[in-house]
Amino acid sequence: MNVVVENLPNCLATLKVEVDPERVSAAWDTVTKDFGKYARIPGYRPGKAPTAIIEKKYRKEIRDEVEKKLLNDSTREAIQQHKLRVLGVQSVDDIQIGDDKTMSFSATVVTQPSFELPNYKGLPVAMKSQDVTEAEIDESIENLREQAADFIDVPERGAAMDDYIVVDYRGTIDGKSVHEVFPKAGKPLTANDDFWIRMTDEAFFPGYCTNLVGAKPGDVREFDVVVPADFPVAGMPGTTIHYAVTMKGIKERVLPPLDDAFADSVMKGKTLADVREAAKEELQTQKAASIEADKRNQIMRQILGAVECELPQNLVRNETQRILSDIVRDNQARGVTDEVLKENQQQIVGAASQNARERLKGTFVLLRIAEQEGLKVTREELYGRIGTLAEKYSMTFEKMRKELEKRGAIDQVSEEILTAKVLDFLVANASVTAA
Repeated sequence: MNVVVENLPNCLATLKVEVDPERVSAAWDTVTKDFGKYARIPGYRPGKAPTAIIEKKYRKEIRDEVEKKLLNDSTREAIQQHKLRVLGVQSVDDIQIGDDKTMSFSATVVTQPSFELPNYKGLPVAMKSQDVTEAEIDESIENLREQAADFIDVPERGAAMDDYIVVDYRGTIDGKSVHEVFPKAGKPLTANDDFWIRMTDEAFFPGYCTNLVGAKPGDVREFDVVVPADFPVAGMPGTTIHYAVTMKGIKERVLPPLDDAFADSVMKGKTLADVREAAKEELQTQKAASIEADKRNQIMRQILGAVECELPQNLVRNETQRILSDIVRDNQARGVTDEVLKENQQQIVGAASQNARERLKGTFVLLRIAEQEGLKVTREELYGRIGTLAEKYSMTFEKMRKELEKRGAIDQVSEEILTAKVLDFLVANASVTAA
C-alpha cells in the first residue's frame, strides 16, 4: 500500500492512499461471491448465476461494499504505517476504484499537536509552609463567632458607621426609576424593602451610608449620590441618583463570649480547647490541599510556558463553548443579568478561548509524558472512578457505566485519571524548596 502524507495547518493531515490491486481484487471477489449466494437472477437457481452476470447486475452495491471493507482498514493501516497520532478522521474523499481493481482515496485526519517534550523532571517548585499559626486559629474561631452573632435593636440612638441598619428605599433619576432609565442596572438599585446594610463607606454607592448617619427608626432621609466612574453599566458612571430612604431599624451585632458555652454551641459537648484543636486540624487539611494544588499549578505553568504548538481548531471551539456555558451558568446563578453578560461578551469569549487553549495544550503535553513514561490507567482505577461517580449521582455502578458508554465519555474519564497520574508523577519528581 502506497501512502503519501501532506501535513496541513491546524493539526490536519491528508493521506493519499493507493491500495494494492491484489487486495482490492480479493475483496471484490469475496463480496461478489457473497452476493451470488443470495442473488435472484432469472433463469438461474440461487448461488448458480455466473460471476459476470452478478457483477453486472449488482456492480454499484458490490462497489459500495468493497469501499466499506477497505476504507476503514486501509486508513488505519496508513496511520500506523506513518506512526501518526490521530485524534479522528475528518473526511474521506476522491474514492476511485478502477476496472483494473486499482483503488485510491484521500483521508483528512485531525492529529495531535506536534511538539518536543520539554524537561519535565526536577522542575523547581516553591512550597509554602504547612504550619498553622495561633493567629490563623484565632481568625478561624473569630469567623465562627461572627456566624453565631446576634443582632439586637438599638432604638435609643441614631445610626452610626459600622452599624447594621434595615431600610426601605426608592431611587430615581429625574423622576424616573433607576431601572427604567438603565434597564441593565438591575432592579435592586431602584427599590427594596426591609433591606439590611452594614454602614460602611463601600456599601451601596459612596456617600449613601454617610447620608444616613444620625437617622433614627421612622426617619426619612432624601439625598443624591453620584454613580462612581468604575460602575460596570454603560452610561451610568457620573449619573446622579436621588434616594428616599426610610430608616426602619438599627441593629447592633453582638458576638457571643469566647468560652466553653460558645464552644458547645459550635460542637456539642466540646470545650473551647477542643474547638481550637478541631480548627487547627481543619486548617492543616485546607493548607495541605492548597499546597498540593499550588505545586501542580506551578508545574503546569512551567510546562505550558515551554511548549508552543498549534491546536486542532475544532477541539478549541468545542472546549471554548464548554467553558462559556460554565461561565454563563455560574454568573446567572450569582444573579448577573443576560444584558450584562452580553455587554461583556467579547471579554468573556476571549478569556474562555485562552482558557480552552491552555487546558487543551496542557492535556496533550501530559498525555505525551504518560506515553514517554509508560503510565497507563488500570481497569481497577477506571472502575473505581465510575463507582465514585455512581455514588455521587445515586446510581448503580452498571447504570453509570452504561450511561458513560452511551455518551461516549468513558475515554474522557480515563483521560482525567491518566492526566492526574501524570501530575502526581511530576510532583513526585519535582525539586521542592521552601517558599
